[in-house]
Amino acid sequence: MANFHPLLRRASLLAAILAIAGCGSVSTLQAPQVTTSSIVEAKAVPPQSAFKVVKATVIQLLPDDNVGLTHQNFKVRAITPNEGRVYEVNNSTTHGSKVPNLKVGDVLEIRGTTYQNKDKYGLHWTHKADKAGDAGYIKTADGKIYE
Repeated sequence: MANFHPLLRRASLLAAILAIAGCGSVSTLQAPQVTTSSIVEAKAVPPQSAFKVVKATVIQLLPDDNVGLTHQNFKVRAITPNEGRVYEVNNSTTHGSKVPNLKVGDVLEIRGTTYQNKDKYGLHWTHKADKAGDAGYIKTADGKIYE
C-alpha cells in the first residue's frame, strides 16, 4: 500500500470496514419485547425485609400484560401506610393468581415489594413463594387471599 495515494489508502480502508460491518443480515437483528413488568421480574428475589403490606382502594384497572411473564395490572390509592400514595400493582399471573372480578372501589390488602421509578410507585411480587419467605398476596375485603 506504500504506492497508494493517502486518499486511496483511506478509501480502501473504509471499504474494508464497511464490507466487514455488512456481514450478516440486518433482518436477523430484532429488538426484544421488554415491558416494565419483565424488567422488574428479572431482578433477583427480594429479601424478606423488602416486603410491605399496603391497604388500598382500587382506582383504575389497566390492561393485562400478556407478553412473556403475564401480569394483572391496576392502580390503587393507599389507605395505610403512605395514605394517598398511588401505586401501580403488577400482579404476576404466571407465578400466582389473578384476582377475579376486580372493580374500581374494591379495598385490598396487598403484600409485596414496593418500588419507585422517578415519580411512579409500584407494588410487585404479590404472588406465592418461589422459595420460603418470599410470598406476597392480595387479600380482598371478603377475606379471600390470592397468591
